[in-house]
Amino acid sequence: MSGMAKGKIPDTGFYLWVDVRDLAMAHVRAMELPVAKNKRFLVIAGYFNNKEVIRIIRENFVAYKDRLPTEEVPGGGYPPGGLYRFDNTPAKNMLGATFRSLDESIKDLAASLQALDM
Repeated sequence: MSGMAKGKIPDTGFYLWVDVRDLAMAHVRAMELPVAKNKRFLVIAGYFNNKEVIRIIRENFVAYKDRLPTEEVPGGGYPPGGLYRFDNTPAKNMLGATFRSLDESIKDLAASLQALDM
């Protein structure tokens, strides 16, 4: 949120995300539930890109609006070839995993950074 990327939004690189709080809960449940023993889970909330993150911050944190790239700035979107697929059904079914929305996660992150004067 330093305002350094006003000319082009950086490429996202990795398009999957999960809120750390949801990941932590999945870890706890994986240790506690016998059904999860010796299993591996994809704990993934969904897809994201840098353009979406900027939009969420811009719409919800007026103080950062002038430090963020505008909607017209290129870059930061999804790749032209499409995205890979994932299946988080086992994490949902066996661990009872639920996932915060990208909006909630980014708003909470930005509020935490704002509280630290970042």
